[in-house]
Amino acid sequence: MKKSLIIFSAVAVLLIAGTITINYINAESIKTNKNTSTILKETDKPVESSGNYKYPEFYRGIYLTVNSANNMQKLKSFTEKAKVANINTFVLDVQNSKYANCIVPYENVQFCKDNGIHPIARIVIFPDGLRKWPVSEEYIKDKLNIAESACKNGFKEIQFDYIRFNDSSANRHLKNKQRYEFIENFITRAKQQLKNYNVRIQADVFGRVPLNADDIIGQKMESLDKVVDVICPMAYPSHYTWSRKLQKDPYFTVLTTSKRAKERSKNARIVTWIQAFRMKLYNIPYDRYVREQLRAIYDADIKGYFLWNARQDYDLPLKVVKNFYEKNTSLAKK
Repeated sequence: MKKSLIIFSAVAVLLIAGTITINYINAESIKTNKNTSTILKETDKPVESSGNYKYPEFYRGIYLTVNSANNMQKLKSFTEKAKVANINTFVLDVQNSKYANCIVPYENVQFCKDNGIHPIARIVIFPDGLRKWPVSEEYIKDKLNIAESACKNGFKEIQFDYIRFNDSSANRHLKNKQRYEFIENFITRAKQQLKNYNVRIQADVFGRVPLNADDIIGQKMESLDKVVDVICPMAYPSHYTWSRKLQKDPYFTVLTTSKRAKERSKNARIVTWIQAFRMKLYNIPYDRYVREQLRAIYDADIKGYFLWNARQDYDLPLKVVKNFYEKNTSLAKK
């Protein structure tokens, strides 16, 4: 009897200890899940075909740095501000100098989608414009791998920026035709590598490119129109340094650049970058400066706009956008 009692007590102790251990493990697991973002395997990610994904009919976007794209708290803050202003797109930096892949995680990309924001992966190809010729195969592969890893992380649109030659006499032995062909071939190769992801491809161009028949930087509207889905002229009035009219009249500058871009493109959509920073405003109130550019976008009848501010100081520009749509309710639904 005494022996049985001892055995029974031992079993009870083990059961209690086991229960405590299991509860402790579960508690730690919950604690860990709260503090650690989920890392999904490729097979865990939902497959999203191009037929199921809805692209914006009209892009209304802002640019965000990789730091904001990577930081969920900052991303949530910008998302809240964007939704109030009727913004539907984020152009997100996805790279830094250390890694040849997209460092914005799947969870952050999906968060944008879940909140009605279309995320675009911005990839800088030649930060200072292409100087060293020829370009190494390793360099090209690194850039293409960043684009592919962005697709794997859920992006459905890739934007190639600084895809141009340096604006100088570097590589003076290259003819314009050779420059155009190099950029065309790069994008064609990118499309081939990314074809299984059903993504759109964008290319940023200098604001002067739609106005120039030929350009030393190797960007030409008719050339890019053959290989990309969207062309994005950077129509910042402050940058048109050769013309006082274009610098001092933001409406005229954005309208003229956007209309010329559209006229020279048979296939690609035109989505224009507009100036959302205080540079050479020529005594024009900042809010009016932004509003005039917005008005030009719609009068040019193109497919949208992106606001650029390298510091991400969008408080006033987003207020202008919000007020613009409150006064033009039909445009807010476009």
